[in-house]
Amino acid sequence: MSVLIDIIGAFIIGSIMFVMIFSNMGNVNQAHYEKALSTNVQTNVVTLARILEYDILKIGYHIKNDAIQYADSVRMEFKADLKNDGNVVSVQYNLGNLITSTRNPKDRKFIRQVSGEPSIEANLGLTSMQFTYYDTLGRQLQTPITTPVRLDSIKSINVKLWLESPEPVYSMTTGDSSYQTVFWEKTMYPRNL
Repeated sequence: MSVLIDIIGAFIIGSIMFVMIFSNMGNVNQAHYEKALSTNVQTNVVTLARILEYDILKIGYHIKNDAIQYADSVRMEFKADLKNDGNVVSVQYNLGNLITSTRNPKDRKFIRQVSGEPSIEANLGLTSMQFTYYDTLGRQLQTPITTPVRLDSIKSINVKLWLESPEPVYSMTTGDSSYQTVFWEKTMYPRNL
């Protein structure tokens, strides 16, 4: 009888250890998946921020006047010599339509159009993009701005980006799903405005 009790006890202890190991492996896989999505979203925001910083800081370079052609909260169009080769181009940023190929219902395309080049429509996990414009005294200008007189009063531009992972992450502790989110904000002062 004692052998039977030993076998049952060993089976119970082995089962408990198996469940603990299996649970621990699930937690490690979940943490790895979360980290991978988080790293991907952070890389995308850095890439997008570098593009925006490079272009926006060159607004008005080699332009006498009317450097900014159009300005509102999700779209901006301006002229600049981006490559410092004497060739002035028109650059336009847009927040594209919703993307249906990912599980994130807020996922949108980032559109960058440079005159003379094919447009770039990037799926970087962008869910929201906001431009805010300020005059010389730091007062916020109301958008949209289309008249040349008001466009010339823009002296700084604040950019806000919200990016989320394309797939949700399921939390084993809370039992719900959420998207890895990154927020980036910067106010830029183009020298040529």
